[in-house]
Amino acid sequence: MRSIVLFCICLVSLTTLRAQSQPTFHVIMVGATEDKTLARACQLDILRFHEQFSKIAESIGYVYKPGVLVKENFSNDAIRKSILGLTCGAEDIVVFYYTGHGFNLTKYAGNFPIMAIDTTGDGNFPLMLIHEELMKKKARFCLTIGDCCNKVIDENVPQDRSMVKGTACNPAIFRQLFLQQRGGVIAASSKRGQVSGAAPGGSFYTWSLLQSIDYACHYNERVTWEQLLDDTQTRMWSIQAARQAKQESIFTVGLASDSTTTVPDSQVAVVPPSTPPSAAPVAPVDSNAVAPAQPAMVAGAPQPAAPASAQRPDFSDVNGFLNTLADESLTYAVRTSKQTQAGQYFVHNARVKVYVNATQVALIPLDQLMSRYSTLAKSIRQVNIVERLSKLDPSGRFYTEVAVQEIWNQ
Repeated sequence: MRSIVLFCICLVSLTTLRAQSQPTFHVIMVGATEDKTLARACQLDILRFHEQFSKIAESIGYVYKPGVLVKENFSNDAIRKSILGLTCGAEDIVVFYYTGHGFNLTKYAGNFPIMAIDTTGDGNFPLMLIHEELMKKKARFCLTIGDCCNKVIDENVPQDRSMVKGTACNPAIFRQLFLQQRGGVIAASSKRGQVSGAAPGGSFYTWSLLQSIDYACHYNERVTWEQLLDDTQTRMWSIQAARQAKQESIFTVGLASDSTTTVPDSQVAVVPPSTPPSAAPVAPVDSNAVAPAQPAMVAGAPQPAAPASAQRPDFSDVNGFLNTLADESLTYAVRTSKQTQAGQYFVHNARVKVYVNATQVALIPLDQLMSRYSTLAKSIRQVNIVERLSKLDPSGRFYTEVAVQEIWNQ
């Protein structure tokens, strides 16, 4: 009997030590799951966010510790207690997610929204205040997301998500996002003064963000937070109601490269730093997530020589370019004029592997792809570049062979 008791004590001790040796992935989720207009959308948002981020925590070797503030715990007091009671280690990760109504005030100078938790008082927290308080916890990484406004747009979000055959989610993408730098990211679904759209199937921004994460881990070799959040905006504008309302997300990225990260090189595609490891932290990137218009290039013009420090094409820019070509809301003349920008990303004789949903349907020259999108825009809901199935020229700046996935309207 004594040996059995000692064995149990040792087993409990080993389990405790193992838990203590692993850093924690804290996730605080707050949702208006009983709101008369947003209830179902927020319920789905919380469920999907929980599922995605629990997988991320597991894939990078962190202990997942969720906290869900809904129903009777959907209150400013519960949020306050949750944040004040949060204790973080230096290697921990903290995520705060809010889905519900939001607003802004003339007297409040911040660009990020105020969460509409208490509809009868004025003690609601600005999203930026939440982010600042969480940054004080000194965790290695802090992500704050607010998907909120006070208007519901009557358009459902697509529920299907098709991946190209032969692709699988690569956890290295999550390690790049959460373990290769320190600092914080804050994002919101709309600019100051704007509303954010939702539908019975979910909120537009949350759907787009989770889509961007999912496609990045399946299709990309490298990704940054700026690229991911730019791509989220592109995906959100594939929803007609969001595009017509000109809903524009905003984000601020304040990160510095983490030279102490010990993840094996064989597991992570490391982006070569542009500054030495001892350099000062990079300045925050503040963006409204809409890429500026690029100068047109003359079709057939020779590609410019690549500098030694040339970087591969930004996948969010390429996705934005391809989706512009297939945007039926633009006139035919506008879409065809955009084709001259192809020289920014592809060699003039690039070959294109075209997938419709999961299946490859064609291998065509680049100019035929341009014609394809000019004529089939009505049928195509979204276009995704598949980096892992694409090839770059020796300079690393232009694609010689590119794989694109088309998601067609049902």
